[in-house]
Amino acid sequence: MKIKRLLSVAMLCTASAASAQQLLVFPAVTDEQPGQNGSLWVTTAMVVKADPRDEVTIRRKWVCLRGGGFVDDPATAPTWSLATNDPTDRLLFALGGELLEGTDATAGAVALEVLGGEVLAQTNIMDVRWGEYSHDDKLVFGQGQHVTALQAPLQGPSHIPWLGGCNGTWCSEDPPAYWQYLRNNIGIVNPNPEPLAITGTVLPFGLQFNSWGVSNWSEWTGGQPEKFRKVIPAYGWVQFHWQSLRNYGSSTWGDFYPRAGFVISLTPNKNLPYYAYASVVFTPDPDSGAPEFNDPMFIPAEPEYIPPFTEGSSPP
Repeated sequence: MKIKRLLSVAMLCTASAASAQQLLVFPAVTDEQPGQNGSLWVTTAMVVKADPRDEVTIRRKWVCLRGGGFVDDPATAPTWSLATNDPTDRLLFALGGELLEGTDATAGAVALEVLGGEVLAQTNIMDVRWGEYSHDDKLVFGQGQHVTALQAPLQGPSHIPWLGGCNGTWCSEDPPAYWQYLRNNIGIVNPNPEPLAITGTVLPFGLQFNSWGVSNWSEWTGGQPEKFRKVIPAYGWVQFHWQSLRNYGSSTWGDFYPRAGFVISLTPNKNLPYYAYASVVFTPDPDSGAPEFNDPMFIPAEPEYIPPFTEGSSPP
């Protein structure tokens, strides 16, 4: 699948300091994966000991994949050690293929368990087409996306704030009639030994007709909100290109579009932990003369159900 649909991903991933025995989750891990516009995506994970005197062990705990993944056996899981007081052994620098060792997959979500001390962790997932890349030397420079390593799982309803909107065309048109728009890709990680179904409820904001002012969306939502449903298998990972399928309103003056964007509320069918995020991607007009680049933003889901205009404060 094209990388824009993976995290659409040009990703720079940064995580705050993680305490000992912390679980760090990196979504949409890729390794030399071809994408849209001739892009080539490479992932690097970097974990640095906060205190050089610590003896830190980093072990892969589980892998979530598109068709279902697995929990690692601690005795055979990929493991890295950062030795005490060795200045050359303070940094783990691993490519995506190392993180996905034993899976035959090019994308998914990986959990790393950190034992023995606090660390600073970040992941870079970059399109190296305009940069520089050497697999053997682990030299990776390119256009990337900032992605925060997910640490606390969601449980219960949540929402993804501010996916991209559109201007002067239906958000469901791809390619669009006009290029002032943002693509939206949604990822969900299910680190449980049973399937999880999640319903997405769509809230459009910033109604605008051409450049003539803003109206209230509640007048144009057409009754029931737009929704989608995804079933994620046990230890599964899904990332999909989401686009609105609804024209939210029209008048004698023409059609209206959610220029500001969308909030997506997520409702799981079980009270299980999960992770969710979006990648919002801008691509320039191919007739503009601008280089064919992908410029994505990473947006993690946050707790709390945000109700649409036609509902109360609780999910249906």
